[in-house]
Amino acid sequence: MRKKWSKLHSTLRIGIIILIVGISPLLIVTGLNEVGLIDAGNTVGPGILAFLTFYPSIILIIIGSVLTYLTRRKTMLTE
Repeated sequence: MRKKWSKLHSTLRIGIIILIVGISPLLIVTGLNEVGLIDAGNTVGPGILAFLTFYPSIILIIIGSVLTYLTRRKTMLTE
């Protein structure tokens, strides 16, 4: 797993981390609310966090994917 993670461009890694950190609180609170373990009520805080981190992380993931592709293609052509 560490080998594959290190092959990714740093922009892609940052985008994935931001996506996980930004959306996971909303998913956890919503999931626990649906199971019935907690009464979440209004999940505005995690929703705002998810909203503010989702689009920048998607943009970073797209840019990082392109940069990773270009880097791998460049190394394959030189071999």
